[in-house]
Amino acid sequence: MLALFRHNPRAMVLSVLLHLGVLLLLLWVRDQQVSYMDSAAPIQSPQPDDSIPVLVEEKRVADSLEEKRHQIAVQQQKVIGLKRKESDELQALREEAEKERLRLETLRKQAEEEKRLAAEREKRLEEERKAAAEKKRREQEQQKLAEEKRKKEEAEKKRLAEEKRKKEEAEKKRLAEEQRKKEEAEKQRLAEQKRKQEAERREQSQAGSTSGAAARESGQALSANQKRDGTGTGGTGRMSGGGGGKEYDKYIGMIRSKITRNWRRPPGTVSGLQVTLRVKLFPGGGVADVRIARSSGDPDYDRSAQEALQAADPLPVPSGKAFDRFRTLNLKFSPTGIQ
Repeated sequence: MLALFRHNPRAMVLSVLLHLGVLLLLLWVRDQQVSYMDSAAPIQSPQPDDSIPVLVEEKRVADSLEEKRHQIAVQQQKVIGLKRKESDELQALREEAEKERLRLETLRKQAEEEKRLAAEREKRLEEERKAAAEKKRREQEQQKLAEEKRKKEEAEKKRLAEEKRKKEEAEKKRLAEEQRKKEEAEKQRLAEQKRKQEAERREQSQAGSTSGAAARESGQALSANQKRDGTGTGGTGRMSGGGGGKEYDKYIGMIRSKITRNWRRPPGTVSGLQVTLRVKLFPGGGVADVRIARSSGDPDYDRSAQEALQAADPLPVPSGKAFDRFRTLNLKFSPTGIQ
């Protein structure tokens, strides 16, 4: 009722007034009927002397009562019509109120649904924001780790490169020092050999009165030594007159020096290793063939000796007939030098 009053207060006031009017009208009609019945009682008393006025009065009362009844009926019809109209209006108001309630309920549900959807969208957006933030954080972490890894790798590369450079410098210094010592030793050996040869020549010049047969025997022995040295060891360089001759020693020394300059010994080479290579040369010093006559037992060491010989190709050799002594050489490679 309050909802109907709020929606159409004018109709509600009119309805209340109509109900009150009908109620008052009914009360008034009841009072009139009671009063007529009370006033008609004397008519029933017989009065012979005054009969005509009594009948007139009764007729008048009856007519008045009939008129009142007619008026009451008319008023009742009006009240019934008003009630029916009010009922129709109330029904229309109820239907309109129900429609309004349903519309408001629909709007309320729509609002609640929109609110729920908005909350879900906000929740989804929040989850997406969190996922994006987490993804960005992981990417930044990965980038940071990658940068740290790259820096570590660069630092490690620099460290290894520096260690390698230091090792190479130390190896170069060591090889240079070994080469210098070998060259000095070779120079000393050649000087000592030369001194011995000069001493032998002086002795031979002093023994010039020796018989021809002894000289021939000595010459044959020296020739045999020369042949053995030229085709055998290839590193002793001894010729007639107590040695291999100045020219032979010179070229042997040059060959050893060139090979030594190109020899890269394997790291951690153990002292005492020795490999013998049999080398065949072309005229002009080109290397025709290299074979291992006697292995050191260390493949890397043997291979380094072969590579040194190939890297030194061509070898310095004399030309002409003097080259015959250099066609085949046996070279011994040891950590202390080449023989």
